[in-house]
Formats: sequence, C-alpha cells, structure tokens
Amino acid sequence: MKNIDANGKKNSLFSTVNFLFIAGAFCYWVSLPPIGCWFLVFLVPVFWTFAIEHPNPIRFRTIYLGAFFFWIASIWWIACPHPLTILGLLALAGYLSIYWLLFFSASKIAVYRFRVPVVFAVPVCWIGCEYLRNHILGGFSFCSLEHALYRQPLLIQIADIGGGYLVGGIIMLIGSGVGSLRIRNGSVNRNRYVWSFFAGLIFVAALGYGFVQTAGFRVDKPNLTIAALQGNIPVRLDGDSEQAEKTLQQFIDLAQKAVQNAQAAKQPLDLIVLPETVCPIPLLKYNTDLKPTEFDHWTNEAAEYWNDQFGQLQMFVNQLGVPVLTGLSTLEFEKPPEPKRFNSALLIDPKNNQTEYRYDKTQLVMFGEYIPFSHYLPNDFFLKTLCQEAGRGTKPVAIPLRAEPLFLSVNICFESTVPHFIRNQILTLKKQGKEPAILINMSNDGWFWFSQQIDQHLATHVFRAVENRRPYITATNGGFSAIIDRYGVIRKIGQRREAEIVVDTVLVTDCESPVYHHIGDLPAIACMLGVFVLIFAGWYKKKVITPSEL
Repeated sequence: MKNIDANGKKNSLFSTVNFLFIAGAFCYWVSLPPIGCWFLVFLVPVFWTFAIEHPNPIRFRTIYLGAFFFWIASIWWIACPHPLTILGLLALAGYLSIYWLLFFSASKIAVYRFRVPVVFAVPVCWIGCEYLRNHILGGFSFCSLEHALYRQPLLIQIADIGGGYLVGGIIMLIGSGVGSLRIRNGSVNRNRYVWSFFAGLIFVAALGYGFVQTAGFRVDKPNLTIAALQGNIPVRLDGDSEQAEKTLQQFIDLAQKAVQNAQAAKQPLDLIVLPETVCPIPLLKYNTDLKPTEFDHWTNEAAEYWNDQFGQLQMFVNQLGVPVLTGLSTLEFEKPPEPKRFNSALLIDPKNNQTEYRYDKTQLVMFGEYIPFSHYLPNDFFLKTLCQEAGRGTKPVAIPLRAEPLFLSVNICFESTVPHFIRNQILTLKKQGKEPAILINMSNDGWFWFSQQIDQHLATHVFRAVENRRPYITATNGGFSAIIDRYGVIRKIGQRREAEIVVDTVLVTDCESPVYHHIGDLPAIACMLGVFVLIFAGWYKKKVITPSEL
C-alpha cells in the first residue's frame, strides 16, 4: 500500500480511491445512532470494496486521518465530564484508528497477494479486527458496524449464533458481494457472480432466521412487572452533597410514584431498579476485626452515621413493600489506610434486612474507576485527584427474586458493551445452578450531557439481549431506561432528558442456551488469527497480483 498509483504518479488526496474510502466512512457515521440512517450501513462495504480493489492504493495517511475524524465525530462525548478528558478522547481516537489501518492492509494483502475473493476477505478481516478492538485494553465496542441495525430486529437475530460479530460480518459480506460485481476490460468474471450469489443466499438465510425467531414464543413461567427508573440529572466531577441529595430525592419520588401507580391500577409490582451510584448512602462491610478508627479520616461516629442512614434506606424500602435493586458504593474495611470502595448493585428486600445479594463491578472503566500503574504515581498526580478509584469485583452474582427462585444477573455501566463479559457471567452462574433468566444493567450516563452516547449505549443493550436470549432491563440516570425483550425489541423506553418510570411486564421463559453460549467467539478468534497470518505472510510473499488478474 504505497502512496504511488498504477501509473507511477503520486496518489492525490482527492483521487477516486480516497473518495471511495471517505464515502464509506461517512455512510458508516450517518448509519449509526442517533442519526440512524441504518440502510446506509450496507453501502459502507460497497464503497470500501471498490477502494480495496481499486488499482491505486489508498494512502495510509488518508485511512488514519479518515478513521481519526470518524472516531472524534462518534465519541466526542468522552470529553464531556471534564476539560482534561479531551486528552483521553484524542488518545482513544488515535488508538481506535489503528484498527482501520489493520483492516485495509489485511484485506488488500488477501486480495492482491493471495487471490482471496474479496467477498470473503473483507468480512473475515473486519471480524478479526473488531475482535481485537473488543478485547485489547479492556475492549471498546461502541459504534460497531452492526449497531446501525439495533432497531431492526429481523436483521440481528443471528447474533444468538455468532454474537454481534456475525451481524457485522454479514453486513460486510453482502456489501462486498455487491461491490465486487462489475465489468473489467469489457468482460465479466463469472466467479465473482457465483460468490456474490452465495453472499446473497447467506443474507436471505439470516433474514429468514430472523422471521422464524421472532414468530412468537411460549410463556412458561409467571410474568414479572419491573419498573426501571430513569433520572435526568447531569453528573459533575465537582459535584457536592447537595447534588447527591437532589439525585437521591428524585429517585425516592419516582419509586413512590411507581408503587402508587401499581396500586391504583391494581397490578403487582415485582421489582424497582435504580441506576448506578445514585444512592449516596454507602454500605459498610467489615472483613476484619479492625475498627473504623484504625482507618484514615474515619471515626466511630462516622460509621454509626452511615449505618443509621442505611437503616433508614431499608425502612423506606419496607414501606414501599417492593424489592429495590439500587446502585451504591460499598466500603469494605479490610486493611488500612483506607477502606476499599466498590461500585455495587444491591438488592434490598422488604421481606428481610440482609445485604448478601450484592454485585461488585468487575469490568472497570480506565481513568474513570482506575488509573493504570497508579501505585507508581504520586498521590497529587492530576489524574489520581480526578478519578475516585474503585476496587474490582471478583465474580458474578445470582440475585434471587420470588420464591421459585428466579435469578437476575446484574452488570454495571459499560460492562454491557463487552459481549464476552456478559456471556461469561451467565455461563459461570449456570455452572453454579443459578442460571439467570433476566439481565439487568444499571448505568449513570449523566456524565455525557444527553449526547449520542446514550443512543450508542442503548444499542449495546439490544445486542446483549439477542446474543443471550434473555430479557434485558436497563435503568439509567442521564440516559435511556428501557425494557428490552429477548429478541432485542425495545418494549418500553424513556424519553430523552426526562425523569420517568419505565414499567412493563417482562415475559420470562425457560432459560435458553443459544449457539453463542456454546461456541462463543471461536469464529471471531479464527478471523483474528487470519488477519495476523495475512499481515505477517504479506511481508514475505513478494508476488503481487495485478488488478487485471483479479
């Protein structure tokens, strides 16, 4: 991929091949939420196939800059929480742009050096690069190609076979099949039409699978009525106790209203879900015989105060008469100088005062909940002063609801964006004999100014529901609270910037074991290995196939 065209001239930034690349990137951006021109997503691989097979190479600089501006336009919300997070936005956009370089390089090598049909090279290389993006540095799956289809349930049902990777791969497959159909030197390459026809059949099969899956299902267990509360209070890094109290009061009012509405309608209410970290009252846990006074800045009076506050919270839930799943901080007193803080989800049940059903977040957000190599940084380092570091949970937790029991599995914040993480949670609990029937996400997206981040986050919830064939509930402050069925259909959703009660009956069936649970990401791993093989083999294979030979 040198910057010299087929005629030996320097490749202009405004050349046809670069225009094709930029057109594909623009269609990609427009197809994603919140703009949501989802049908344009199928033009992305068409333009990029033209660009890959064009006799003139795309300039590396064009690919990288195009990708960089795509990511800046797509995830600018990372700069919202604080002016210094602009640095994180620039660094992340620069890092993510590398995957586009890797994709185009591997695709070009496959087509021009190894005669791989472009209709196979493009989807395989794309899936391989996406797998890497979703795993390295904890993974970042926002703005995946398939997310353009999150409101098109017929087109995404195959996610229960190969995850979101398969949906993205089929978009690339059908688009590259169309893009490869053209006449060269007055003749038609029949093999291309055969491969394109094959791609079309796969797309039709995927669509048929969607029809079959969404045709209906049998209800095997009693229905559950769940209220997911949605707040609309922005979060600030310099927020004070007044802001925390205002946030808590909003959700107290919403919870009371949810119970009143259920009583007025003479309908049961089985669970109320609050978002992440909206309860400023911490849960205190003592793992040793040490007293709070042996920890910095702690007194017995402080511990008694917070225990009393938590007792009042339990009394409030008892008055509601409905189990409440809330997000809060857990302070574990284990060893000085400071107690360890966890970002937790806790079930408070009016039937008992136990606090054993608690999930601690395990997939932490870099620079939001932990600083890499923080032990080697001075305490007054600016990133450490901005980030309130959290402890890392060690395991998923099955939270029982009702006497059956019916189990819930909770994930917090951006954990929902990591497909293999949610899958592993379910499989781990299944081995314990506590397979969850419902997935619940608790998020606080109030950091991001009601931007396109909340639409992008919602798209990840939809795919987790389909991949795992579980109803998916999300309760969010500053974003969308929603109730999503196991087909990825958004049954109920709050309005942007509004404080609402999103309530619906969740249809609970016998827990399914989709193909994705059995094979996981093995196909995506194979594609990732294929990308590495192409890149390394491309350095040694000297012969390059000319465009006329394709």
